[in-house]
This record gives sequence, structure tokens and C-alpha cells, in this order.
Amino acid sequence: MVDETADCHENEWDGLPGKQQYIAMTVFAPVIGALWRTIESYGIDPCSVIDENVYRPGSDLPMNGRISPKDYDKAQVKALALVNDPAFGIRLAKYLHPSHLGALGHAWMASSSLKDAIHRLIRFGAMYNERMNLVASEVDELLKVETHLDQGLVVPDMKVDSHLAGLLALCRLNFGPSLLPAFVRMQGKTPPDPTPWHEYFGVKVQFNQPENCIAFRLQDVTKLLTGSSPMLVALHEDVIKRQIADLNRSDIINRAISATMEQLPSGGVSEASVASALNMTKRTLHRKLCEQGASFRKILTGVRKEMVQRYLAEPTYSVTEISFMLGYTNTSAFSRAFRRWHGVSPTQARGVSNHR
Repeated sequence: MVDETADCHENEWDGLPGKQQYIAMTVFAPVIGALWRTIESYGIDPCSVIDENVYRPGSDLPMNGRISPKDYDKAQVKALALVNDPAFGIRLAKYLHPSHLGALGHAWMASSSLKDAIHRLIRFGAMYNERMNLVASEVDELLKVETHLDQGLVVPDMKVDSHLAGLLALCRLNFGPSLLPAFVRMQGKTPPDPTPWHEYFGVKVQFNQPENCIAFRLQDVTKLLTGSSPMLVALHEDVIKRQIADLNRSDIINRAISATMEQLPSGGVSEASVASALNMTKRTLHRKLCEQGASFRKILTGVRKEMVQRYLAEPTYSVTEISFMLGYTNTSAFSRAFRRWHGVSPTQARGVSNHR
């Protein structure tokens, strides 16, 4: 076990360089399932649009469940040419389902509020599309979500439509069909017939704007959702983080994070055990982490501090159970570490959270 007395002065986790960065640009293959269903809705055989080696429902997914952006864009452009529908992106959003986002979709459905779900999407969105860049901000009792597109993307207007309309579709699945945005703004020119946009969003979409964004009222996005389940969110986030770490096997920090998360419940996690899981010596792991400005102790403490918040939010877990799930040999060691992090005991922190 790691000496817990030595980690109280670390600048854990958020200070780790390279944490959750993505290098190999790919798209989560099941996302193309929404495109498949959209093409079908026009009476067109998706097999004539999407290459067999890219996607087929129920078949083994390529590239560990990833497809190249080039293949994804090729299918979208081909579909657009066949249907000749300016509102294709709006229609695409109607067929988006949480299952198309894998573990992220399941975590979305179990989120405590839309605000929580949106921030989770922003945090982990690269898991299903590494080119997606969402930014959220709060102003005037609104939560505004902007989508920024990389330069040179094909059919950018359609992508903006599908991003903003898709976000609203997911929100309505959690909140209900009555959810209306405060406003929707797009940089694209006003289409010849903007009716599909106005009808779908439920408000008059503003075109020719300096930004691509959708805004929700805070009173809506902070409302507690009936499907909220902190335990399910925690389980699916763990899956997402392992998948993210696997996206770039050359990233030693993400690989170490993934191995640490897997070994925590065993109670025997150590720098040596993590190094062994990564097929290297303890000295090599230590050197590689140091080269990135990190350390095993920072990673271990950071993982524990993040996971404990989710475990405490689940009332079915006792403090004793949480301490062992985080790899501590006894509850006293866990309580001492938690008090160093937050100034209160785990029991006191849980009591404060439950009374909010």
C-alpha cells in the first residue's frame, strides 16, 4: 500500500499535464447508427451510402469501436447528395439515441439534472467525436452552450444543425418534450424555408449570428431529474475514462490512470503493480511520469479524490465500503486522507451533501 501520509501536499489530478487529451482523431462508431436510421427515414437503403467496412448494425465494430472522421464525413456528404434536404441535420437529431453514445449516453440518462448532463457531455464529448468542441457559460439566468467547429470541416452548417438539435433531443429525453430553449443562434445564412428549424426548436432560430449556440433557462436545467442515479453515473464514467485512456496508448498518464482505477478495489494498488500492468519496471514508470511532470502519487490521489465524491453521493455505500473500494486497508486511513483533502470527515461531508 502507498504511504498515505506523504500525499497531502500534492497538487493532484487537475494539474496533471496531458490528462484526458486526445491525439488520434476518431469518431465513436455507434454514432453512425443515427445517420443510418436517418437515411432509412427517407426511404433510402443505408447500405448504398455507408461502406460495409465502416458500419453495419449488429456487426463487429472496426478500430476498437472507432471510425475515421473521413469515413464519417464521406457518409454524411453522400447522404446529403441523395436526399437533397437542407434540414437534414435537424432530421438527423431526431434519430439520435443515448445508446449511440455508449457509456456516455447511459451516464447522460442517469444524470441528476440537465446542467449536470451537459457538463458531462462537454467533459467527455471527445469520447464519441474528438472534433466536437462544446463550451458552456452561465449568464442572465441562462446556461448557454456554444459549438465551435474546426476550420475546413465539410458541410459545416449541417454539423451545427445536428450538434445543437442533437443536444436538445438528448435534453428532451431526460426532461420531457415540453423543454424549450431560451434562444438558438447560428452563423449560417437563413435557409429558404426556416420552418423545420423553428418547429423543431420551438423558438424562432436566429441566423446570420456571430456564434453557434443554444441557451436554456437555469430553472429548467437545474431541475432534479427523476432518472437520476449517482451510482449508475459513477459506473459509466469509469467505463468512459478507461476508453479515453485507451484512445492514446502512448499517453503514459492516461494509461497509468486507467490501470490505477482498475486496481483500486483490489486493495493492492502500488506504483509497482501499475508498472507491471503496463509491462514496465517501477523505475521506468517513475521516469516516464516525471518526464511529463507527473507522479504515481499524484495520479493515485487524484483518482481517489474524484471517485470518492461519486461514492459518497450514493447512499447505499457505507463509509467502510467506500474506503475499501478506494484501495485503503482500513477506514481510519481513508478518513485521515479525506480530512486532509476537505477539512471534514467523510460522514460529515455526506451529511452536508444530503441536506443541500
